[in-house]
Amino acid sequence: GYSSMLQLVRLPFSEIKVDKSFVMTATSSSESRAVVRSVVDLGHSLGLLATAEGVEDAATLAYLESIGCDQAQGYFIARPLDGNAALEWLRQRG
Repeated sequence: GYSSMLQLVRLPFSEIKVDKSFVMTATSSSESRAVVRSVVDLGHSLGLLATAEGVEDAATLAYLESIGCDQAQGYFIARPLDGNAALEWLRQRG
């Protein structure tokens, strides 16, 4: 609780991640949407990038875009890739 929040402002973080348990239920749960939006807003207010984990579908990605989430990761975007496959994935998306 408090000690985690204290670390957030004292340590040199560049990014805050939204846990996939909230992201994966954001389209069906108003409580999850509130948590996701709050974490994104908190990150931005501290000058951090906000990254959502567990993006599984287009509706979730659209919601994250609508609230200004900076980055997303999950199976909807790509399955886990090794280094060479990740470079090829990036090249294809130029």
